[in-house]
Amino acid sequence: MAFRPLTTLRNAATASMLLVVALVGLELWLQGKSMPAMQSVTHQAPATDQSLLVPSAVCHHELQRMLKTKHQASRASGNHVFRVNSFGCRGDEPEIPASTGSYRILVLGDDNICGTAVAENDTVSAHLQRFLAKQTMVRLEVINCGIPGYCPLLSWLKFEHDLAKLKPDLVVLHVDMTDIADDLCYRSLLLSAPNHAVCSHPSLRLKPKPVNPLAHFVKQSATGSWLFAKARAQGPEILSISSGAANENRFDWITDDLPDIRLQVSHALEPIARLKAAVAAAGGRLLVTTAPVLWQVVSADNAPQLSFRCGIRGTTPYRRRFPFEVLQTFCDHSLVHYCDTSLAFENGKDGPKLFSTEAPILSRIGMALYAREIARYIITNPPAEW
Repeated sequence: MAFRPLTTLRNAATASMLLVVALVGLELWLQGKSMPAMQSVTHQAPATDQSLLVPSAVCHHELQRMLKTKHQASRASGNHVFRVNSFGCRGDEPEIPASTGSYRILVLGDDNICGTAVAENDTVSAHLQRFLAKQTMVRLEVINCGIPGYCPLLSWLKFEHDLAKLKPDLVVLHVDMTDIADDLCYRSLLLSAPNHAVCSHPSLRLKPKPVNPLAHFVKQSATGSWLFAKARAQGPEILSISSGAANENRFDWITDDLPDIRLQVSHALEPIARLKAAVAAAGGRLLVTTAPVLWQVVSADNAPQLSFRCGIRGTTPYRRRFPFEVLQTFCDHSLVHYCDTSLAFENGKDGPKLFSTEAPILSRIGMALYAREIARYIITNPPAEW
């Protein structure tokens, strides 16, 4: 067959023009659609809470400081005001120093403590303040320091670098059943020295490249922005342990068929001892508390879609008490006071009503029960006598 350079050139030009037309069409369609992709700050927090979070150079991520917005965590939760103070904690701005004669309590933890799905007055911290106020004449100040996606590692770093300035009398740390998997995702980002440790968000470690005119033009286009947003949403997590791999086995340690995860459990709980030292240095005392998740109390049939998303398998509710016993043993060894509220949930009459069916967290009723049990422990075991 004779080689026809003009025909080949014409075909190449036609293909190039079609490609340009397709790209222009895609650009116009994306501009018309005008739906910016939501950037994920951490895959360990719900997608609906990402807009509340910002990357942190010391504790991976935190609530956006001085934020005031209307937030809807889910269709069932409805809209409510969400306020963040200058310390990155939900609620009013705390006084420094605390007013004379007051007793300051910080409550650290993850989504269960922050309570993005409920109003400020329905959080564990708010309930705890009301329950304790009925039992004492002391002026109480309970500060909600919970942040979605947190675990003991990040709670310790947040306290060490930021919250210690509040000089609390008591720090309550909620240890969640998801904390083993959460710790696995963050630990590879931890930079630790004898007297200093940080867990920088991966996006803050990426060095910016020199601006190229062509690259700048592409990035400013709708097509480029969409592609870059997709890359940013997934790329930073590649620098850490795969969050997807960790989340596939997020609840393995609560199952009756327990895998050997002793090393992961040890790593996840070790920061509690460091937090105890940091709290003591700030003049306070530490109390570790925990509550069960839905599948440790009722059947997965009560939340089939959530159970499927979380990879729950086997017969539920799980009866093995391994997680609670491990926490008890660790706290006993570390001389940390420990409040296990699991029996109150297991013996409660409201069962399914104690848990959300949209996320592995407590419901409004469950948060009130959790706060009541913590208050009961504090009243019967006064921190002043610890």
